[in-house]
Amino acid sequence: MGRATVYAQGQPIDLAIAMQAAEWLTTLMSGEATPADKTAWQHWRQAHPDHERAWAHIESASGGLRELDAQAGRQALQQGSGPRSRLAVHTSRRRSLQLLAWAGTIGLTGWLGARSEYAPGFARAALADISTGVGQRRELTLPDGSRLHLNSASAVNVRFSGTQRLLQLVQGEAFIATAREAGLPYRPFLVETAHGHAQALGTRYSVRQADGHTMVAVEEGAVRLMPRHGDGSVVIPAGRSASMDARRVLSMQAASPDTWAWRKGLLLADGMPLRDFLHELSRYRHGFLGCDDAVAGLRISGVFPLDDAQAVLLALPESLPVDVRLRTRYWVQVEARQRR
Repeated sequence: MGRATVYAQGQPIDLAIAMQAAEWLTTLMSGEATPADKTAWQHWRQAHPDHERAWAHIESASGGLRELDAQAGRQALQQGSGPRSRLAVHTSRRRSLQLLAWAGTIGLTGWLGARSEYAPGFARAALADISTGVGQRRELTLPDGSRLHLNSASAVNVRFSGTQRLLQLVQGEAFIATAREAGLPYRPFLVETAHGHAQALGTRYSVRQADGHTMVAVEEGAVRLMPRHGDGSVVIPAGRSASMDARRVLSMQAASPDTWAWRKGLLLADGMPLRDFLHELSRYRHGFLGCDDAVAGLRISGVFPLDDAQAVLLALPESLPVDVRLRTRYWVQVEARQRR
């Protein structure tokens, strides 16, 4: 699962910058951009020459985007007019915009390549068999009877065959309660990430893919970790967690019950550094959530609802000496409280 080369105006450009340009295009075309959003967009363009180059490229490459999106919106509106339908239309519209914007950024060749395992995570997630948006969670039954829970902004491909049961975790986090395999021959149950495989040994476990490593926590049974380029494997028993990169298992420690709290829509913190807390909370909301160094080490404890991340943010000054600056709806900064 490597990174694709992205070009803007004939020159290679960092994929992260290309994705930022796609996100800005999505925001500006959403119909919800505020004057503050537009000001922040201009600041972003002026911050670095590559930003302006990426923007110029995506703007020229997305010439037919408005017409395509209008057609998609009309089709979606024909499917329902109630509140839930309108919400689904809005979510689908933004997701379609992001996908089309990304396609315009990398060009047709890159888009076709996105169907391979070497495509960037954004495209692979958009094309995955099962996925969730930011702030969404989903639970379903797999063909073998196993239960799959997907956390926010997660995506998997289901690759079951006559010889194995394989989930490809494209991005995010999944919790699996594996079903007992009744048929013959026995088909092992594996979760594949960019860093290797996690094989269930009759178990309930979570797998979370992050930059540079995969984290696995075992609630029941055991899990065998097999790094992609490693020579051996390590078995993780119930009540333990471990992380691995592509070459080795990095560490093993006691698994905290907090690990699975997201399945109940909760974020549990027990003396968690504020920077880490905000990093976790950022997984459940759109946009950038920043933390000044001056307050990054403050400790926070409590039980917080994931379905209203904005309310959690706004309540922080009640328990910590911080201010929450809403620079735009997509850009929030937590900083030291100013004397008044």
